[in-house]
Amino acid sequence: MKRTLILVLLPFIMVVMNSCLKKGLPEYENWDQNNIDNVYVEYRYEGNKMMNGKPVVEYKRLDVEKKVNTSNSSIELKIQVPAASGSFTDDIRKKVQQNYLWVYTDISTAAKIAPIGDTPKLGDPGDLTKDLHYRVTAANGTTRDWVINVVTFKN
Repeated sequence: MKRTLILVLLPFIMVVMNSCLKKGLPEYENWDQNNIDNVYVEYRYEGNKMMNGKPVVEYKRLDVEKKVNTSNSSIELKIQVPAASGSFTDDIRKKVQQNYLWVYTDISTAAKIAPIGDTPKLGDPGDLTKDLHYRVTAANGTTRDWVINVVTFKN
């Protein structure tokens, strides 16, 4: 039975695996863009739902007005904490502080982003009372250093 199954499946697997290995495909030019196109800020907190005996982490996206200046690679943010709603209660809203927020970004296609100095990596909480410094590397290897700073924060 096993031998028959292997004999039936082997040609199928060889065709499927071989179709992914085509040679002679055109070479495309690497992207040269290394921009930060958008910035988002959120606050994370323990919600009311439980999983495996622990509270589920929820998040609230903060209202962000941004000014992107590509000539000097800087982004100014004006952050407003939104009104309480749902599990984002007034008590939780009052706990939102500028020095403990999460930032994430949209960057150029095929680019990579990395923190510079003591700036936290994206996905870790950061202190937005300080400027954030990131290096964006385009697919072709060119780099550009960006500075993100908060000009106003309203809770």
